[in-house]
Amino acid sequence: MRMTEMNYFIIGDVHGCFFTLKKIMKHWKKGEEQLIFVGDYINKGCNSRDVVYYIRKLCNMYPDTVCIKGNHEYKMVQYIMQHTPKSEMKENYRRTLTHYPLKKLEKDIEWMHRLPLYYENEVLYVSHAGVNWLNFRKFSTESSWCVLRYRGKLKYMHKLQVIGHTPTESGKPEYDKKRNILNIDTGAGNYEHLCAVRINKHGKLVDSYLEKVVEEDKY
Repeated sequence: MRMTEMNYFIIGDVHGCFFTLKKIMKHWKKGEEQLIFVGDYINKGCNSRDVVYYIRKLCNMYPDTVCIKGNHEYKMVQYIMQHTPKSEMKENYRRTLTHYPLKKLEKDIEWMHRLPLYYENEVLYVSHAGVNWLNFRKFSTESSWCVLRYRGKLKYMHKLQVIGHTPTESGKPEYDKKRNILNIDTGAGNYEHLCAVRINKHGKLVDSYLEKVVEEDKY
C-alpha cells in the first residue's frame, strides 16, 4: 500500500459503452486524480474492442491507472484459453468476438489475464464485486464467494470499499454507511447509466457523475 496526495476518479462497469465512457471521462482531472476502473469493460454494449483499446491507451499514458478484473474479463479469458467453440459461449461473449480481429484479441486477452482482482491502499479497497462478509474464498476465482462475482452481504473494512458488478436499484451510486461501501454499477450493461465518482485522499465521496448510455453503444 502507498500514501497518495491525489484524489481518485473511479469508474463503474463500462460494458462496451465506449462513447458513453468518453463522455464521462470529461469530468476526470488529469494529473490531479488517480484513475481507477472497477472492471467489466466488455460485453453487452457493442463497442467492447474500442473500450479496451482506449483504457489500455490510458494505462500507457498514465501509469498509475488501476484496472480491476471483472467477471466478464475473467470468463472471456477462460473461453479463449480453453479454446471454447463460439457455439458454446454465452451470447454476450459471441457478439463481442465478432468485432475482434484475431491478432488484436490475443493481445487484449493477455492484458485481461494479467488484471488484478483488487486494489488497496490506506483509504480505499476496490474490487469488482466486493469482499464477502466472511472473508471466505475471496480470491478463489471459480467460487461464487470471489470478489469477481459475489452478490450478498459485504465485509466492513476500516476504509472505503468501492465495488461494481450488481446494478444499484436506484440507478445511482449507492453508499452503505453502516459498512462503508460504495456501489457504482448504475446499469450501463442494461443501457441505463455509466457512473464515475470522485473520492478525496481521505477516502470520502466528493462528487458523482452519471451519463445515460448513448445510442451508439447499443446493439
